[in-house]
Formats: sequence, structure tokens, C-alpha cells
Amino acid sequence: TCRVETYAGGLICCRDGYALLDVEQGQPWQEQPLEYRLKFRFYFEEYTKEQQQHEDGQSAGITAPSHTNLVRFLWMTEAWANEYDVPQCAPGTPQDQCVHTITSQWKVRDMLRDCDTLLDAGGWCTGVGSTNSSLTTGIQFIYVGPHCHAPSCLSMELFNADTGQMLCSTRPVKGTNSSEQFNEDGFLAIPPCLWGSAAEGLPEPVLLSLDTTLLAIKRNNNTMPHTGEMALWQMRGIIVPREK
Repeated sequence: TCRVETYAGGLICCRDGYALLDVEQGQPWQEQPLEYRLKFRFYFEEYTKEQQQHEDGQSAGITAPSHTNLVRFLWMTEAWANEYDVPQCAPGTPQDQCVHTITSQWKVRDMLRDCDTLLDAGGWCTGVGSTNSSLTTGIQFIYVGPHCHAPSCLSMELFNADTGQMLCSTRPVKGTNSSEQFNEDGFLAIPPCLWGSAAEGLPEPVLLSLDTTLLAIKRNNNTMPHTGEMALWQMRGIIVPREK
């Protein structure tokens, strides 16, 4: 809820143009909008199409395209609230036992949207027929990026609940060097889980059917209470068509 009487903290209720003021207060910066700039740097590789190879006038097979299109999968462990409050553990609880846990279970097909990816400006479509078991075998994750607020986030884990196989497990990594970029003292990183080829030093992608049950477990230290915490799974992967 975004009622001021019950909203303890966070960002989801802070929308563009909103100001949290007492009834008798006026907007002190009405004519002074805050302006800022963002700089982005994009890296890319040229795409090479699938090509028919020939040798001495004969077909010598097909060279695969250089890249595979990845569609977007998203799940929110916190019941699609986008953020949630972590309550403080009970007084007298040993610090190493102050752990707050939330979980979520869902089917692979719950993440899919049966619509054309080329016509989807928002990035939610996973392809026509992607939710149809007669057309689609399942999915393969290539990138799974858990999102939590690292200072209190202890871990995020993703399982195939049908087999018990752990698909992804991540814990915030603390910086250890005062001068090394992205490893400075106090720097925190949340590494993603990646799949690919053995040549890349990555594990092979796992095929998950549309009816595979997934289980997410998120743990937070709750020695102190936290507001606006998140437990998102931001993912990219491949829709695997059923062989004809």
C-alpha cells in the first residue's frame, strides 16, 4: 500500500512529481526542477547470418549464425510487489540467527508471454507459440541476475523444485582492495549466473520444460529492519522450439 499511514519506506511510491509534505507545507522547489545527466556506453559485435557452405560445388553444411536472440524472463520473489519490508528480528536473537527468508514457487510458463518479440516495445514478449507445449519444448537460461540490496542481502537461490537441482546461487561479494576498480574497500557486487559453452568456460544451458516448477529462496540479515528491499530475478534465455 502507498497510504502514508502504513508506508514505512522504500521507493515504489515515490513517483515523478510527487512530494511528501505536511498539509500546511508548500512545495519549496516548485520552480527549481532537479536536472541531471546519464552517460551510457554500449559495446556490440557484428551479426553474421546463418550461411550455407559449399565445397567443390557441393553443399558442405550450414554455418550457424554468430548470435542467438535472448528473450527476457522476470520473476519477483516478493509476490510482484517489487519491493518489501524486512522486519527486525526479535530482541535477544543472536546476530548469526537474525535471518529473514522469503520464497516463491512458479512454473516456467508463468514467465512467458505469447506474443511477437519484434512488435514488443516493452520487452515482455517471449515469442508467438512460446507458451504452447505442442510448439515449444521449454527454455534455457543464459543469464540469471538476482537483484537484491547487497548490504543486508545474504543470498538468493534458484532451484528446479521438481528435481532439487540448484540452478543459480549468488551472494554479495565484498571489495578487498582500496585502489582496484570495482574491488575497492566497501564495494559490493552481486555476480550473475551464466551459461554457455565449454570453450567459454561456462556450464552448458539446462533445458527446462514449460511445466517445470521453479523455487526461489531469498535471505536477508535482519539485525536491523530494512525498507524497500528487493528480490528480483532478471533473466535472459532461449525459447527451445519442439522438433518437427
